[in-house]
Parts: sequence; structure tokens; C-alpha cells
Amino acid sequence: MKTGIELVLGFLIALIIYNVLHHFLVTLPNKRHQRHVRGLVDQEVNKTLTTLQDPTGQLVVGELERAKVLDEVWGRGIMVFEYRCVLQQHPGELETTQLLADALKRQARADGYVTPSGRTRLLVTDCWINQDQLSFDVVDLANRATQEYVTDLHRLDK
Repeated sequence: MKTGIELVLGFLIALIIYNVLHHFLVTLPNKRHQRHVRGLVDQEVNKTLTTLQDPTGQLVVGELERAKVLDEVWGRGIMVFEYRCVLQQHPGELETTQLLADALKRQARADGYVTPSGRTRLLVTDCWINQDQLSFDVVDLANRATQEYVTDLHRLDK
């Protein structure tokens, strides 16, 4: 009986130690890195949206309303962020997606936000319009997990 209690207590102590170490050695550094990347991506998205606020263009967007990290949905290490803003004028969902993606690629290239091979690190992976609300997801291809996520998305689209 005493051995059983010692085993259970030992197991609980090991579980607590594991969770504390995991929190400080894995979770917190990942959150810190994600906040840093999100800040950089937010800057690029804000600059991109500023270029799309010209009232003479096909796509006219308002101020960025909300940005959200989607790591709870896709898992640790995936650098995907959801943005929302008001649409003032748009040519349609497909054209809006293309215009937004092209503008983000241009902005990322202009700011040197590219991979070592010269491809832009920022991609619009999803874009949808609900009434006058534009929602879109942007990924930063800086790590392998995010690259695999984008590859999986392309497989699903086929």
C-alpha cells in the first residue's frame, strides 16, 4: 500500500515538474517569438493597407480593426495571423484576394521581407468578405512548420 502511494506521489511530482519546465522552456519562448513576428507582420500589413486606401483604386479598405494569432487553431510554431478591416469599395472576392496578395508581396519585397532564395516571406492564404468586412489570413514563411502548413493548404485546394 505504501509503495503504491509513493508511486502515485512520484508520478504527480514528475508530471508537475514536466509541466513547469515545458511552460518556461517551450511555451513562453514560443509566445515571445510569435509576438515579435506578429509585430513585424502587422507593420507590413498596415503599410499594405495604407496603399489600398486610395479612393481612386479598385480596392479601397478602411483602417485595420483587428489582428489575431491563429496558433490555437493550427498548432505551435505556425506563424499565421488573421486580420479584419472594413471594405469601402471592392471589385469582388476573387479580385480582392488577388489585389491584396499582390500588394502585400510588393510591400514585403520593398522592405526586404524575403527568404534567402528571394521569395517573399508573406503570403495571403485565405481571404473572404462578409458584408463590408474583409477578413484575411497572412502567413510568415520563416519556419518549416509554417511552410508545411501552406503546402497542406495548397493540397486541400486541389
